[in-house]
Amino acid sequence: MPELQDLWSEVSQERDDLVFLCVNIGDDKDVIAKWWEEDGFTMSAVRQDGDAVSQAFGVMAYPTNYVIGPEGKVLYRGVGWDAGAVKRLVAK
Repeated sequence: MPELQDLWSEVSQERDDLVFLCVNIGDDKDVIAKWWEEDGFTMSAVRQDGDAVSQAFGVMAYPTNYVIGPEGKVLYRGVGWDAGAVKRLVAK
């Protein structure tokens, strides 16, 4: 998460056409809010009720990262964190 936050801090200063959403499953919203505040995360956190979002995207392991293009097409999907792949796509 800190690396994702670092990337968000970098790109959000340069671009206004990107959004990072961190989708959580299973944690109470107060737990998420406390974690976000304590760790200084500025990305958007979304708590899903149930697992509808995870099911829709076929998430089988955490973390799973997606880059979705402006047309709504999935450009990248990866389990774990691959900073290089995500940075290359965000740079486009």
